[in-house]
Amino acid sequence: MALTIDLSGKVAVVTGAGTGIGAGIAEAMAEAGAAAVISYYSSEQGARALAEKLSAAGHQVLVHRCDVSKLDDIDALIQATVDRFGGVDIMVNNSGITDPHPPLELTEEEWDRTLDINLKGLFFCSQRAARNMIARGVAGSIINLSSVHGLRVYPNCSHYAASKAGINHLTRSLAVHFAPYKIRVNAIAPGAVEVERYFRTMPHYNREEWEKRIPLGRVGFPSDIAPLAVFLASDYASWLTGQVIYVDGGSTL
Repeated sequence: MALTIDLSGKVAVVTGAGTGIGAGIAEAMAEAGAAAVISYYSSEQGARALAEKLSAAGHQVLVHRCDVSKLDDIDALIQATVDRFGGVDIMVNNSGITDPHPPLELTEEEWDRTLDINLKGLFFCSQRAARNMIARGVAGSIINLSSVHGLRVYPNCSHYAASKAGINHLTRSLAVHFAPYKIRVNAIAPGAVEVERYFRTMPHYNREEWEKRIPLGRVGFPSDIAPLAVFLASDYASWLTGQVIYVDGGSTL
């Protein structure tokens, strides 16, 4: 049986969608028929370029800047979505930062910034989206972007790992609490997905070296993550909630 996913009539909000995985997911949601809200913080150029591309293809798009560490910004994002499209059906919490530091040198400011964006922001985006879904009687879908860091230990990423492990359990907790409202909550945990920031923040990144550590023999790309997000947002996943799905080429094995 061929699966054809049609998200027509749905509204998908994707945070951190100016570049990388978020941009890939926003594009895939739009191509599946959803109205796409492209939320960004610093990648305005990427967000607007993606919006222009999707609009030219006939898709409904809204671009909105949001600092997910600030509740006022989150409220403004949800309100802008309601004003334009009527509500939220799919919430994709993709915003996050990776800022490696040795644990003995990590400052309070660096810890707070990582947890505020990666974990606190994700929770309040989920809360605000779920409130809107419940008020409208929508059986919605919340999709959180976790990481293999939530399961495995990697150098100089204690604070990042804590945020991602927190996302994993928060996903399960919210899945239980939101289930009575038919709102599903799942997480995608990517492995080494090559995105633009690798080349900015990881000057020694070498694709060939990374590929040697991955059983399937290659790094991932946003196109490896986006189809799963679309599936999780669809009715084909209507009996799937509280799951953390690792998409990593087998690296966590």
